[in-house]
Formats: sequence, C-alpha cells, structure tokens
Amino acid sequence: QSLESELERVTGQFQETQGRMRQLMRSSAEKFRQVWLVNEEEAKALIREALDADRVIHVQQLGMPWEEPRPWFLDNVGPLGGRREKRDAMQVAEKLLEGGIREFRGIRLCRVRPTLGISGQDHPGVAS
Repeated sequence: QSLESELERVTGQFQETQGRMRQLMRSSAEKFRQVWLVNEEEAKALIREALDADRVIHVQQLGMPWEEPRPWFLDNVGPLGGRREKRDAMQVAEKLLEGGIREFRGIRLCRVRPTLGISGQDHPGVAS
C-alpha cells in the first residue's frame, strides 16, 4: 500500500509540475511577443531614418530621383510566422550585411580600391 500512495504522490507532483510548465510557457511566450513588438518598432524607426537619409542624399546631394522601397517586413507586426517569411527576412538581412543599403537596392556606385595592403579578400563584402 505504501507503493500505491507513493505512486499517487509522485503522479500528483508530476501533474502539478506539468501545469506549472504550461503556465511558464504561456507567460514566456507572451513576454517574448511583447519584447519582439518593442524591438520591431525600434528597428522600423531606424529603417525609416536610414531611408530618409538615403532620400536626402539622393535628392539634395546627388540630384538623383529617389523612389522609396517598400520592403514587406515594414508591414509586419509581431514575430514572423511562416518559414518562408523567416527565410526571406534572413536573405534581406544577409544582403544588407554584405553590401549595405545601396547594394540591397541594386545600386553600386563604385569599386573600393585596396589601400595600405588591404584587399577585398581581407574584408568580405568589399570589392577590390
């Protein structure tokens, strides 16, 4: 009989622990979403600032017409849902990190010449 009572006690503890874990998962998911939304708004504001600076440079400094790009991720709200969205977002991030906003938009102004013995091979993403 002591084994049965021990089994009941352990089973009860297990179920209680499962309930706590579910509650923790729900609260963690909600906190994650809240942090995501704050970070997403900050990132969008920075992107808008960069696009505004790009517009000013094009129009005022270069005298070139400027057309605002409309990346899909600026319309997104909340964590990315589908795998395709995540893959697309990663591709955008990789392009931006590799070549900056001008290359992302398909604009290459000039090639960077190596100086002081530094070549593009030493720095990925820098044309030599």
